[in-house]
Formats: sequence, structure tokens, C-alpha cells
Amino acid sequence: MLLQSQYLRVFKQDAKTYSTWKKVFEFSGPAVSAVQTEAVKRIVSTVPIEPDGSVYFEAPAGQALFFQLLDEHYRALHTMRSFTGVLPGEQRGCVGCHSMHGIAPPNTPGLAWRRPPTALSPPPWGAETIGYERFVQPVLDRHCGKCHQGDGEARKKLDLTLRPASGAFSLFKEPYLTLIGPAAWPIPVPKTGQPGYGLAGAIPVYGLKADDVYPNDPATDGPSTIHRTLRPMRYLSGRSPLILLAMSGKHHDAKVDPVGLLRLIAWIDANCPYLGEEEIRAMADPDFNGVEQLPIRPRLRTAPIIERP
Repeated sequence: MLLQSQYLRVFKQDAKTYSTWKKVFEFSGPAVSAVQTEAVKRIVSTVPIEPDGSVYFEAPAGQALFFQLLDEHYRALHTMRSFTGVLPGEQRGCVGCHSMHGIAPPNTPGLAWRRPPTALSPPPWGAETIGYERFVQPVLDRHCGKCHQGDGEARKKLDLTLRPASGAFSLFKEPYLTLIGPAAWPIPVPKTGQPGYGLAGAIPVYGLKADDVYPNDPATDGPSTIHRTLRPMRYLSGRSPLILLAMSGKHHDAKVDPVGLLRLIAWIDANCPYLGEEEIRAMADPDFNGVEQLPIRPRLRTAPIIERP
């Protein structure tokens, strides 16, 4: 794993702020994703991994952060399933998520500690949060629209036109739902065998059995292999059919530009959120049955921007 990991991506996530008292997409509002009741996400930094696997970098204080190991194309190989953070002026180290918590790191600093920490290095789009319609759809319009929108012949096979969805998924739009595919909540979706269904490669958060067994990978596992934890290189951009098409340049010569490709990768590695902060702050303050029972009335459009220390 270390030999393939070239970079560490630092994600920031903002917690949800209220509940609608219903176990549906908008259970904890607002409905950021059809994949799970998610947080708003943005990339705050991407830092190099030294040949010995060590990293040393600056991180914003007072934020909920999680990390991803990336390959040379900035595609996620594995993702952290919890979060951590630092206080102002604090230094933190890690000996491994599953190592003994009562031991200190070995007194042999890695290569990264022989240099100053890597400064914050945001992506080309800066502090913009990740959301589908603003962040991803323009890339598809630019590189795929000629064939998969309008009068394009391929639209009959896979329609990448932005359009309303219906039924239980009416909170979202197509082609978002088709691209995330079976990673969505276990609500029946018609024509699951249609082209493009699940092209993104999101982690199937809710599509699991009661004992949380992840599906096996027939390409590398035996027919009866099951996994009770998320294994590396099974989901997200490192195995995404959409990213493979976007990178190849062989799909009708539709090779995505470098920044557009990084946007697609970032969206998938954030596990395909639908809304970002920009969209949420444009929404009206919520009003629903039971809102008066909350100790503090939730706010969206009028919510203050609070800078953490």
C-alpha cells in the first residue's frame, strides 16, 4: 500500500445542524447526499507522502478532518472512516489507527520530519465545497454533452442532461442518481441495469446486509469471500468506471481536462455529495413539523459564518 501511495488528501467536513425527526433522506438536514446523511465536504490540502510512508503537514485548527491515501493521479486508494482534528498550536502524530493507543511513536523520525511541515495546499478551485450540480455537471456538459445531451446519438443510451428526478428521489436531479447507482439508500430505482448506473463508484453505505458485509470483488477475491470492513482499492475514484473513461481519452476521444478530471475525482472521493455549502446557504431557513421542539431553530440562508480558532 505504501509503495502505491503518493499523496495524502486532507478533507474537512462540516456537521449537520438539525433533525427533521424522519428517517428519510432529509433525516438530518439539509439533504446533502443521496448516498448517506452526509456532511458538507471540502479539500483543504493535498500533501506528499515520503518514500518511507511518513507525512508532515500543517492542518487547520478547530475543524473535523479526515484523510485519504492517493495514487500518482490523485485517486483515492483508501479513505479514513472517522475524523480527527487539532487545536491551535497543537502537534499531533499517528502510529496507525489500529496500533496500541498506549504506546508512543518510535524514536526514529520518518523522512518527513527532517524538513519543515508542508504548508496548506488547497486544490485549484480553492476553498469551494463539493456539490454535484455546481461542481460536476459543468465538467460533464463540457466533455460529454456533445454525444450524451441535446441531439447526441449517445443520449438514447445514457442521458447526461441535468433534469428533475421523481418519486422518493425528487430531492435530487438526474444524472446524479444514475451515476451514483446502488450506493444510494435502499429505495427501489427503476431500470437499475441501464447504462451509466453506478459509474461513479461510490461506497455502498446503505446497500449492505445487516451484518455490514461489504460485497466481494470478483476480480481479486474468491467467489465466497466477504469483507466486514472496507478494503483498499475497492470503491471511489481508484476503481471508478467514470474516472477510467475520463482519463483514457479512448472513449470517442473525450479526454477530460486536468482540472475537470480533478473535480470528478474529488467529487467521487468525497463519496458523491449532492449539495455543498454554497447551495445550502442559498436555501430558505427550514420549516417543518416539529421544528418548534428544537432547542434552537435551524438556519440556512440566515446562518452566521463562524470562523473556528
